[in-house]
Amino acid sequence: MLTNNLGLKLLSIIAAVMLWLIIVSIDDPVIYQDFSGIRVTMLNEDTVTHKDKVYRIEDNSDIISIRVQAKRSVVEKLSAEDFTATADMEKNIKLDNLVGIEVTCNSRKVRTSDILNITKSRENVVIRIEDASSEQFNVVVNETGQEGEGYMVGTAVPEQSLIQISGPASVIEEIRRVEVDLNKTGFTTDQIKNCEIKIYDNANNPIDTTYLEYNGKTTGMNVHVTMYKKKIVRIRVDYTGTPEQGYSFKELTFKPETLEIAGTTEDIADLREITIPGEAVNIDGITEDTQINVDVTKYLPENIRLADEKDASVAVEVTLEKKQGKTVRIPVEDIELENVPRGLEVDFDKLKEVEIIVMGTSAELTELDENEVSVSMNLEGYSRAGTYTKALDVEVPDVYSLMQETQVEFRLVKRTSTGSNR
Repeated sequence: MLTNNLGLKLLSIIAAVMLWLIIVSIDDPVIYQDFSGIRVTMLNEDTVTHKDKVYRIEDNSDIISIRVQAKRSVVEKLSAEDFTATADMEKNIKLDNLVGIEVTCNSRKVRTSDILNITKSRENVVIRIEDASSEQFNVVVNETGQEGEGYMVGTAVPEQSLIQISGPASVIEEIRRVEVDLNKTGFTTDQIKNCEIKIYDNANNPIDTTYLEYNGKTTGMNVHVTMYKKKIVRIRVDYTGTPEQGYSFKELTFKPETLEIAGTTEDIADLREITIPGEAVNIDGITEDTQINVDVTKYLPENIRLADEKDASVAVEVTLEKKQGKTVRIPVEDIELENVPRGLEVDFDKLKEVEIIVMGTSAELTELDENEVSVSMNLEGYSRAGTYTKALDVEVPDVYSLMQETQVEFRLVKRTSTGSNR
């Protein structure tokens, strides 16, 4: 029975096997699958770095993609995380700037033998080897965000004012500014905040920090934040000096009239006003209305600052009024004579009164009481009879002035009547 129609039976067996292979191939075929974003791990880096050298990876050549050839049932169990890419700088370095890449599958779900082939998007990591450098830089706090209502950051002090940065010399040379970003959104209390370190070049562009090391820092830098409370206070402005003769001070106005300041709760508790002293507004000798801009920050108490630095300038407007003259007539008999020589007396001849021109603003002159104008003449040093001319001594209230001296002509003659000398 076995040998009967043997050829036909063998043909049937072969056909069955081929049919089975076809069915298997259709059900679980060999396919290709791409996996991207695989980072190459650099091995034995000290081969370069122990010689005061550092390296940089060029053109993101340490990120590769691969194409895996395997049966569908195998590929479906794989992901990019199942593959490890390495570049050994001791074993696989070529031409001083190429390091060969090796890819292995570390999945526990499939056997290595199940993977028929792995094709890499590139064969080498491109590196650049250069001198290592290290330098110190100032650390500046960059504030972002908005504090809680009624509060502002008073001080923001990084735990280090200087930071040592090491890395490729070409990168270190580009560094112009080191900042820590402080997001102060919602702050109302003192606190310590860990902030990201950022580095910028001369054009204010961020610098890639991949190959830089911060001495003693790996996860940012702590910033000690002191919060100030805001408060609105009045401004008071004093002035010194007097305008040029012929002009009178009329009024002083200024803007703004209030300031928003900030400080600790204790420092601002009793603060009600900020005084700009007279030395800052000197009107000596001015002859026209004048505006003086004063930097109010110079006159803030210790530990107090402006809530907004743009409010530092206070515009002070000084308004003058041109003085007018008013003639006051004083009878000569009302002139007080002092130190009249013994045996002589003063004779004003036909002069009945003297005219005194008092200067002041129209409002001041309206208020002038002529009885407050006193006139005297001191004859100390005169001893002989004769005709003389002398300026009178005139006193007026402080708000007034005199246009000019008033000269009178008089004679000293022998006394003809009894009475005491003044």
